[in-house]
Amino acid sequence: MKEDILSLLLYMESEYHSTVKTAVKEAEAYVDNSRKEQAVYIKQLKKDLLFFEKTQSEMLEQTLLTESSKMEEEAVGLKRQMKVRQEEKADQISELLKEEVLSLLWR
Repeated sequence: MKEDILSLLLYMESEYHSTVKTAVKEAEAYVDNSRKEQAVYIKQLKKDLLFFEKTQSEMLEQTLLTESSKMEEEAVGLKRQMKVRQEEKADQISELLKEEVLSLLWR
């Protein structure tokens, strides 16, 4: 009976060690698989980020070009308005001077 119990204990210990080894191998395989999946996921995130940065950069560049064009058009329009106002002011001054000269001549 002691031999049967001893034999059974040795068998159970052997089974325990075998189970632990199997569990360790499965855990290592799980960790390796998880690392591979994370590497693939990180690689995809990097691709997505680069694509996002590229598209945002292109959109920003287009927006800046559009705004620059608008500002140039506005500047041209403002220069025209300034020239017209300067001409109007010069005409007004000229008229005032004519009136003053005529009034001096009539005196």
